[in-house]
Amino acid sequence: MDETLRELTAKARIFGLMHDQSLPPSIRAILQQADGEARALRDDELGTICSVSTVNAEHLQRLQSRTPLIVTSAKSQLLREDPGLVLPGGALYPGARAEACWRDCWHFLRVTIYAVAAGRPIFTHPPGVEGLRDLYRELGVPVNSMAQAIGFLKTDALSHYSTYASPNDASLLGEALLHLEQMMQQLNQRSSPATEVNV
Repeated sequence: MDETLRELTAKARIFGLMHDQSLPPSIRAILQQADGEARALRDDELGTICSVSTVNAEHLQRLQSRTPLIVTSAKSQLLREDPGLVLPGGALYPGARAEACWRDCWHFLRVTIYAVAAGRPIFTHPPGVEGLRDLYRELGVPVNSMAQAIGFLKTDALSHYSTYASPNDASLLGEALLHLEQMMQQLNQRSSPATEVNV
């Protein structure tokens, strides 16, 4: 990775609840550490965070364990709509490029689950969102396709979670996923026509 991409990647951290002063410092510290390590929350961390927000930790852990399947489903739906994305000449060709986008989908869902655990559905950090826009522009990421994938993530995650979560918890997830979807749609609208990849 060259220096420019390294700098852009470092700035493209969209999760911002570690800056939310309304959360207890101990909760912000857990979130900051987990996001810094780009990993799912451990069971004990989920329990600690949810003890403050009153979100059901067991239900959220159940959703978190399903994230790979939800991402795979979103991938399948996106490629059914536009199979050319991963063919030679497509915006997600070659395979390594596509895999990077699917990983981003996993990370988007990861930080959404952080937000639900904390009871804060508005969770992005504006400088990080700007950094993501710049990174995607530099790499020529098809933002429109990413926005579609997040729409599929939202539908699948909500469909699964709503079968066992309380209405309040399911509403939190819906709000957080909508916030994420709107963020990606705004990135798509603000992408420069000169640098946007047509898909």
